Amino acid sequence: MDRLRSVCTLLAICGCWRPASWDSPPKEILYRGYTVAVWLSIHLLSVSQILDLAINVKTQDDFSDNFYVTLAVLCICVKMCTVLASRAKIGNLIDLLRKKPFSSLNTEEDEIRARYDKVAERNTIAYTIIIKIYVLSMCITSIFTGYRHNKLLYRAWLPYDCSTSIRFTATYIHQIVAVTYCSFITVACDSLFSGFLIHTYCHFEILGHRLKSFDGNKSEAVKDCAYLHDRIYKYATMVNSQFKVIVLGQSLVSMTTISVNLYQLTQRDLGSKLLEVILYSFNTLVQIFYYCWYGNEVKLKSLEVPRLIFQSNWPTLDTKAKRMLLMMIKRSRIPIEFTAIYMVSMDLQTFMAVLKTSYSAYNLLQ
Repeated sequence: MDRLRSVCTLLAICGCWRPASWDSPPKEILYRGYTVAVWLSIHLLSVSQILDLAINVKTQDDFSDNFYVTLAVLCICVKMCTVLASRAKIGNLIDLLRKKPFSSLNTEEDEIRARYDKVAERNTIAYTIIIKIYVLSMCITSIFTGYRHNKLLYRAWLPYDCSTSIRFTATYIHQIVAVTYCSFITVACDSLFSGFLIHTYCHFEILGHRLKSFDGNKSEAVKDCAYLHDRIYKYATMVNSQFKVIVLGQSLVSMTTISVNLYQLTQRDLGSKLLEVILYSFNTLVQIFYYCWYGNEVKLKSLEVPRLIFQSNWPTLDTKAKRMLLMMIKRSRIPIEFTAIYMVSMDLQTFMAVLKTSYSAYNLLQ
């Protein structure tokens, strides 16, 4: 897959995407076993945290220590299950980018695609660095502070006595491995969704290029542009359909996490956990901002189609071609919007609403 290559690599590391080279039956069975191992690792962590909330938590501080982490891990479990259940459909979305009308017609369009491929790659790398800095700092801090005192990385309810050295070390290693996979799944799923948004934006750029460069049979060229415009809308609908549950889950988790962490920062003496809470809050804001920024960019770009049409050489077209352009203008009055289960639009206004709602929840906690 030439599109979203780095994202597919991350998905393969997470056990969500079998590499194309692993097509032999032994390798396929081996990778399925690897997928099951990763799935069990993060779900066991999630279950132990949920049971800790239900059984062990006695005070408000204990609850706030566990709740925001439990929500995040639960959201990551949902992300992994969604990708695993939709692998074929997600693969089709990537393959569509190589087929007509999305395939490039000339070197100029190849350059446009290459430019946005690089944007997606750079975003994935930068996002990976941000998430990994948080995970590494949290693990290193825990090793030097918590591990020496037989304190696990995260609070958890365990069906066995964890006081012995071997059991504690095994449980601690499991939590380290699980949180590492959680970070990879977060980066992969978020970068996959934003990558689809970037390529949707890219094809509006390609549409503008085609509108400005009519040659030969102009009526056929306009017809091809109208077809590409229609397919971009349908492609965006398919992307939104596959990721609506993930987007909703991330929105709810972000609002809750920000409000709980803000409450901890203002009401408690966190000591060594202060840096962890600050970094975690920052990463949560980055995650939801990642969705909203590119959703907003696609929305604005879809509204620019009339401007792109009027910048073309439309006066030289025949009546039939002009009518097709008018239909494109009429359709572009309704922008492309990526939503969380068709209720919350992913744009910058939603990002501000998340911050305001989080602050309102914080006031309620007070």
